[in-house]
Amino acid sequence: MIRITYLSQAASNFSSIDLLYLLEQCHVNNPKLGLTGLLIFGNETFLQTIEGENDIVEDLIEKISNDKRHIKFQILSKQSIQNRQYSNWAMGFEKLTEQTIADVPELKNFMLSDFNPEYLSSNGSVIESLLERHRSSHWDPLIREINARDEFIVQLRNALTSKHQQLESSMLLIESIIESVNDGGIGDEHLRLCRSMLSSLRNQTL
Repeated sequence: MIRITYLSQAASNFSSIDLLYLLEQCHVNNPKLGLTGLLIFGNETFLQTIEGENDIVEDLIEKISNDKRHIKFQILSKQSIQNRQYSNWAMGFEKLTEQTIADVPELKNFMLSDFNPEYLSSNGSVIESLLERHRSSHWDPLIREINARDEFIVQLRNALTSKHQQLESSMLLIESIIESVNDGGIGDEHLRLCRSMLSSLRNQTL
């Protein structure tokens, strides 16, 4: 298997609804391809890690590099791996904010405006700090305290991770609704995403 991490910048304003479409595509396609990974987005910048079988990952990275929706594409690392770091996620996601940055002690001198290809490409320690806290055993301060020796605790950790991802998607959906209303209204495709999200939330409560 292989893990590839890359940086890029949105070619134009990448809205909340654009992010929702992108994540939906990942969540549908990646399980079929055996892909897992993480996407961090902020300040119109993408930091993404993808892991899986060599040919599948490299083919996807080739397609991403030619995607006209972003520019300044650069591969940060390419590693042969035995084990996955993001095995729980078809594509984990975080929309980076000043608050989430403030929650990382190692990033006390880092600001959201620094989350750009130029700065990140020359500050590997910042990238490592951003990625490290999202890996399966480091997701947030609560999960860091969990000792995953017991099956129940493993399930609890996975449930917390799942709920966090669900919260990220829900916030993104709310942001996209606000953006659409400001732009003149909500279209049919946007309503479809709302129904899909609502159905997913209802299934989680059953």
